[in-house]
Amino acid sequence: MKLLTLNTHSWQEQDQLEKLDVVAKAIIEQDCDVIALQEVNQRYDSSIINASTVSNFPVHSDNYAYLLQQRLLVLGHQYYLTWDFVHQSYDVYQEGLAFLSREPVIEHQVIDLNDNYDEKYWKHRRAVRITLGYKDQTLDIYNCHCGWWNDIESPFQQHIERIKSCLSGRLSLFLGDFNTPSHLVDEGYSYLIQQGFIDTYTSAQMKDDGNTVVKCIDGWQNNHEALRIDYVFSNQNVSVSSHKVIFNGDYYPIVSDHFGLIVSLDLH
Repeated sequence: MKLLTLNTHSWQEQDQLEKLDVVAKAIIEQDCDVIALQEVNQRYDSSIINASTVSNFPVHSDNYAYLLQQRLLVLGHQYYLTWDFVHQSYDVYQEGLAFLSREPVIEHQVIDLNDNYDEKYWKHRRAVRITLGYKDQTLDIYNCHCGWWNDIESPFQQHIERIKSCLSGRLSLFLGDFNTPSHLVDEGYSYLIQQGFIDTYTSAQMKDDGNTVVKCIDGWQNNHEALRIDYVFSNQNVSVSSHKVIFNGDYYPIVSDHFGLIVSLDLH
């Protein structure tokens, strides 16, 4: 199974439609099975469409993931779409989480990661779980965009506890932007490992440096170093043939303020 995760920073990038075409090309050329996208935006006042989706929220005509799905369809590749609203963003956008999957979605769950959830508050977070069938097995895949360690308004630990509370016992994979650098001791990454999250990077047979942020970006305005803050975790040991950074200018052009990850698992 080949997985792709990317924080798209959608509609905040220059030449966004051209970059969307780059993402579509990579999905096809890399033969991706499941794509998890974060910061998938649509204007609140754009038109609603009757998209084929299992989502609980209306998809608009300018939804980044919908446009990507349609681009893939034009190129002869069908993917099932989910998109779920997380919070309002940049005044005019509804920001959410999206999946594109080759296999139909068996189950779908939106997980509020904060108490007294307020969609108007940009620090409030959701995660999304989908259940898929793949090679005679059933597995859960989570799309995650967590907050920052020690943020008392929206605690990282609470986000992870809410995600863990939804575990079914099946093989579960956790994709996304966790906003916690891997090199900081006794912070979010250490907490994830203590909670039983297995980093596919550590066991990958082939891998690069894994860094997905290399400059100051939204949420990391004072950053001046390369960071590994986007991940693919699992709850069980899996065979990982490769873990590679994508959309970094070397392996496909840059399309966002985050680089993406493409991870190949040997699932039998």
